[in-house]
Amino acid sequence: MTSIINSSNANSALINTINASESKHNPNIYSTKKIYPAAATTYVTTSKASGSVGANQTIVFDLMKYGIAQQLLLVYSKTSAAGTPTIPAYDFMNVIDRVELLSSSKVIDTLTRFDLLAQFSDLDESQFNIVNNSAVKSRDAAKTHKFVVPLVFGFFKDINTNLNLQFNEPMSIRVRWGANLKQASTNDVDIAETDVYLKLRYKAYNESDFSEILTENYNEPELNQMSTGFYDENASIGTITVAANSATGNYGYDITKPAVKVELKNTDCVNNFFVIVRQNQSYENLTDSYQPRKILRLRFTASGQEIFDLSGEELYYAKLCVNGFSIQTSGASDIVNVSKIQTGLWEYSGGGTQSNTLSLRELNNPIIEVWFEDNFQLDAQNIQTRTYDVVVVEEAVKIYSTTSATGRVQTSLSN
Repeated sequence: MTSIINSSNANSALINTINASESKHNPNIYSTKKIYPAAATTYVTTSKASGSVGANQTIVFDLMKYGIAQQLLLVYSKTSAAGTPTIPAYDFMNVIDRVELLSSSKVIDTLTRFDLLAQFSDLDESQFNIVNNSAVKSRDAAKTHKFVVPLVFGFFKDINTNLNLQFNEPMSIRVRWGANLKQASTNDVDIAETDVYLKLRYKAYNESDFSEILTENYNEPELNQMSTGFYDENASIGTITVAANSATGNYGYDITKPAVKVELKNTDCVNNFFVIVRQNQSYENLTDSYQPRKILRLRFTASGQEIFDLSGEELYYAKLCVNGFSIQTSGASDIVNVSKIQTGLWEYSGGGTQSNTLSLRELNNPIIEVWFEDNFQLDAQNIQTRTYDVVVVEEAVKIYSTTSATGRVQTSLSN
């Protein structure tokens, strides 16, 4: 039955050329080129070591030396009293200002609230559904809700760069809480300090395999690892003003108006640019106060040249994969309004091999211009002017080094 197909293929010049290629590989030839050694995995709850929960306060968690850290989750609970408004979507950006990873009390990596939003916008739908249910979506009033925020520092994006806490100098996580921790002052929303903790997933090898890790990784003065880290440019302010008594509608920037310009001060090698437009003040009667706004157009110029100029529809295709198509988060969420420009290609859904980067070091006057819109809802509160933070978040490649003699982790090269 299959012989007629194989016979036909045997007379094909194209197929004969492919079969003669060195690239040919038969997937049905059994091969065990890579086998990972068996390891024990466990989830460990880590309580705070110092600090307190409160607006603009900090809390510190000491990471225990139980093995190699594979996953890091920040968990907290919020209780809203009866009669108060629903806990809005994206409330984690009110709760968290920034999360810092420290080695011997020195900050080596940071995730701000905008970095977290950029990360979540970069997931495909199956991954975003988990984050949406645990950290992003709105919650009912008069209940206690648990929020679980994944803290994916660059070290956690690749199995080859996971932090070996068993060897490294003491490391810790410092959380700085946001100024609007309890939302608007009219809302009675509390975070129970006893319900704030970290949940870590550890991997631990047996003694012989761990000894091999130490020998291979730390037989030189230092271990160098390539990873990524975020840099947030200073926010620019966008203002939308409408006439009194105007009807509800889209009163945002259009592409004929002057753009909001963000000057790029960073000099690192950037893999991805994320552009976020978000209202910088809350209004009690508006349920969408802090949701990302739709971006109509992005234009990037540097050294007198136009790097790109993309409209909102064209931006949907910016997350390019190696198959020529693009990936986007769930269209049902406003998180699709976070725009991304990537310099390389995704090898597979959500990541892959380091494929490209763009050095800002020698670019003169790099600027990203942003046009956006907003559903003003003027008739809700008769507010004629709204202001917005226009933020560019850059995910840059970095080289981290671990000193073999002490286990201290630090950034060694970023531009």
